[in-house]
Amino acid sequence: MTALVCLVVLLTAGRAAAAERAVVASIDAVGTRLITVSDPQGQAAIDPETVDQVAALEGVRWAFGLGPASDGRSVALPGRAGVAAMRPVVGDLPSEAAAVRGRAPRAVGEAVAGTDAAAALRLVDGAGAVSDGSTVVGVVGVVDTGEDLGFLDALVLYRAASVPTLSQVYVLADDASTVPELQRRIAATVRAGEPSRVQVEASAGVLRLRDAVAGALGASSRQLMLGVLGGGLVLVSVTVLSAVQGRRRDLGRRRAVGASRSAIVVLVLLQTAVAGVMGALVGSVGGVAAVALATGVAPPGSFSAGVAVATVLIGLVGAAPPALLAAYRDPVRILRVP
Repeated sequence: MTALVCLVVLLTAGRAAAAERAVVASIDAVGTRLITVSDPQGQAAIDPETVDQVAALEGVRWAFGLGPASDGRSVALPGRAGVAAMRPVVGDLPSEAAAVRGRAPRAVGEAVAGTDAAAALRLVDGAGAVSDGSTVVGVVGVVDTGEDLGFLDALVLYRAASVPTLSQVYVLADDASTVPELQRRIAATVRAGEPSRVQVEASAGVLRLRDAVAGALGASSRQLMLGVLGGGLVLVSVTVLSAVQGRRRDLGRRRAVGASRSAIVVLVLLQTAVAGVMGALVGSVGGVAAVALATGVAPPGSFSAGVAVATVLIGLVGAAPPALLAAYRDPVRILRVP
């Protein structure tokens, strides 16, 4: 019975928990966890050392900064290619900015172009020289930053010997749930000439959506699990009561030869616990395997373990009334021969 309860809980609430984890993981994309430190008016004078200090904060996956933009043109095709914004970069580009061709910039004077910038500058092979009139950089690769960092696709990002100030700093949190707290710590960490002009922003709307979806799915899973466990409690009580009824003469003999009432209660509960643990293990393994095969995503390990423990405890609670009934029966009446 315990194995059946575990299996049903995992096939219902466990499947819902796996779906919740998958949905929240899809919401917890880069855009949900991205925090932007910006100087919208160009008067804050954000210090480039802010990047290293913010990157060292707990809960930060990566951080990089961008300097002011300038118009860059292809040196090889002057007048025949388009224009793309050139911006110095401080810090390492994130892994989400995957190189389509070439490599990431490493030395001073090297640059990488986004896919849109490379198309505008006609960098067919993903390499070439770009100049804004005062700075010439060599493009060594083309990157596709994806949807969440798509604003980098139109830029040429280059390594500069020095960057006086930054216009933006982009920070990615490890966990979307820590974004509000991390946002406050980043605001206190930023170094700038005019700190009051610095804006620290996050995707508040997306975070609220994440919390709402997780809360709704979590509440549904919990209600379903409580319903199944409540039904399991009744079934276990009936099962143990039937078992006690079938063994009433054996339990009566134990009482007649001196066994105490507490010993009878412990005996029934111990037998229920042993059977419950074995059933919970079998049901949990079967349930996790079934959910993984059906959905491709296994329930969280903590959820599966919690279901197994809860089922065993439910079994002990359900076995308590039949155990007390067996302990307080009159052994003489049970053993009397009609």
